[in-house]
Amino acid sequence: MSKKHSPLIIILLAAIILSALAAVLIFSGCGRKGPALFKDTLPLVEPDPQVHVRLSAAGEPDIIYAPLPDRGGYRYGPSMMYYADGTCDAWFSCNGNQGEWDWVSVRHSSDGKSFVSEHVALSPTPDTYDKFSCCDPGAIYFGGYYYVGYTSTIESTGGGVCNNVFVARSKTPEGPYEKWNGSGWGGDPAPIVYYDEYDLKYGAGEPSMVIVDGVLYMYYTWSCPEGDCVRVSTSDTAGDWPARLVYRGEALVKNGTDSMDVVYVEDIGKFIGIATQKRFSEYSGIAVMESDDGLNFTKTDFICEGLYQFCHNAGISRRPDGHIQLKDNIFIGYAFSNGGSQNWGKWATAFQPVRLELYSGEVTLSPESKSIYCDDYFEDPGAVRPMMYVSAADRIVELYSDNDKHGITMIWFDTAVSSHAIDDRKNVKFYGYNKSLIKIKNNMIYSKGKTGTTTVKVSYKGYYTEFKVFVHDDFSQFRDNFGKTVAEFTPIKEVYEVKMWDRHHQQLRGLVRFSDGTWGEAFNDGEMIDYKKFPVTYEVADTSVAVVNDRGLIFPLTAGDTDVKVTIAGEKSFTVKIIVKQE
Repeated sequence: MSKKHSPLIIILLAAIILSALAAVLIFSGCGRKGPALFKDTLPLVEPDPQVHVRLSAAGEPDIIYAPLPDRGGYRYGPSMMYYADGTCDAWFSCNGNQGEWDWVSVRHSSDGKSFVSEHVALSPTPDTYDKFSCCDPGAIYFGGYYYVGYTSTIESTGGGVCNNVFVARSKTPEGPYEKWNGSGWGGDPAPIVYYDEYDLKYGAGEPSMVIVDGVLYMYYTWSCPEGDCVRVSTSDTAGDWPARLVYRGEALVKNGTDSMDVVYVEDIGKFIGIATQKRFSEYSGIAVMESDDGLNFTKTDFICEGLYQFCHNAGISRRPDGHIQLKDNIFIGYAFSNGGSQNWGKWATAFQPVRLELYSGEVTLSPESKSIYCDDYFEDPGAVRPMMYVSAADRIVELYSDNDKHGITMIWFDTAVSSHAIDDRKNVKFYGYNKSLIKIKNNMIYSKGKTGTTTVKVSYKGYYTEFKVFVHDDFSQFRDNFGKTVAEFTPIKEVYEVKMWDRHHQQLRGLVRFSDGTWGEAFNDGEMIDYKKFPVTYEVADTSVAVVNDRGLIFPLTAGDTDVKVTIAGEKSFTVKIIVKQE
C-alpha cells in the first residue's frame, strides 16, 4: 500500500532539493563537469635506451597573454592539461596584490587554442606558511581531483628564498581548493617538501607531477649553496598521498637549465622533461631531457628555432595523468620579453605547437639557431579586462572579544590585477567560520565574547577567497605590538639525520610564536625576526660528533649522536637530536 504525501510536504521537499542543488553550484565551481578523460591509454612498454625524442616547432607561437606597457605583469610557468574532447585548462604563475607576490591563475579553452575566463585558483592563506605567494603551478588530475603543486615561502629576506613545495586539490580547475595541512586536506597549509638547508638560497619549488603504473612522480627544483638540481620524490595515489611522499634522489643537475616539466610518452615508455636554457637571453631555447626510469635524466636535445628570445619557465602540455602520445597535438608554453631591463617583470606568454619525432642510435642535438626577437608584445591599454579574483580588503581582521565589530570590504581584481569595489553585496557568501566565535551579518563581523582564531571563506559569482579573524582579550595580543615577548618556541624537526660525507648541510630551525600573535622560523635572520632582540643560541652536548654554527647549519664530525639545546632570547628552549651516519 503506497503512502500519499500532502502538497505542502511535496513543496517543502522540492524547496530543500533545490536549495541543496544551489549550494552545490555555489561551492563546486558553478556545476562544471569533470574532465573528458582519454580511453586510448597504451599498455606499458619497456623503454629502449637507443630510442630518443627530438623536439621541433610545428607552427608559429601564439601569444596568449600580454602585459601592459606601463606596469608589470606576467603569466609564467604554465602547466597545461588537455582532454579527450579537445578542451584544455592552463594554470599560470600570476602577479599578485595586497602584499602577496604571486597567485596561481587558471584559464580554460574550449578548442585548445583560445584561452578565456581567467580565475585566480590559488592565493596565499593569511598568516600561514604560504602567506607570501602561491606560484610555479604543476597540475595533475586523478581520483576525481585536480591537484596543483606550488611554491611558497614565509621568508621575506631578499624575496623568494627559503622556498617550500605545497599542494592543493579541487574538484574543478577554478576551485575552491583545499590545501594539504600536514595530515589531511583543508585549513592552514603545510609543506609537502620542506627546504631544510641554508635559508638565503632559493630552496625547493617549481613542482611537476606525472603518474606511471600507479606511482606518482613529483619533480621539483632544489637550490642550495652546494648546487642546483631537480629532485624527484614518489608516492602512491591514495587520497592522502602527500603523507607518504618518499625522496628518491637527484633526477637532474640543472647545469644552466630552468625548472623541468615532465611528461610520460606512452608510445616508447620514456619520461621526457623540458626546460628553458640560457634563460632571459637572446640565445634562450628549450632543453629536452630523457629518462627510462623516471629517476635519472640526461639532456638529449636543445631547440631555439621558432621560439621567442628571452624565454624562461616553460611547460609542456599533457593529458590529465601527465601522459602524452606521439599522435597528440602537443604544445609548449613559456614566458618571454624583448630583453629590455625596463621590461623586467613585464613578460608575455606564448604557446608554441611542437612536433615530437623518434630516432635511434647515439644522442644527437639539433643544430642551434637564432630564435625570434619580439619587440611589440604589449596589451592594448584600452582593452576591457574582466574579473579574475575577489578578496577581502583586510586579509587579517583583529577584534576584542568584548562586543567588538569590524566592517568587511570586498574587492575584485581584473586581469591587470587592478582592484575594484564590490557593490553587489547580496551575492557575497560567507561560510566555513566558527560561529561560536564570531557572527557575520550585513557585511559586519561581531565578536561573541570568546577568544580564538577562525578562517572565513567567501564565494562571489564562482570566485573564492578567504581571510582570517583573530579575537583577543586585550591590546597586548594584537600583532605588531612593540612590547611582544616569546610565548612559545618549538622545533621544526626533532631528529636530524646527517651523513658524514654529504656535501649538503641541514639547518636547525625553531618555530617561535610571540605574545602579539606573530610568528616565524628563528635562525638568527635579520628581517623575518629581529635577531638582535631575539637571538638564537645552540648548545651541542658532544662537539666531537657535530657542531652547529650561529645560523643553525649542522656540520658532522664523526659517526654518533648528540643532543642540541636551542634557546631564543634566553627565554624559551627545546632540545633536538643529531644523528651522524658514516654513509
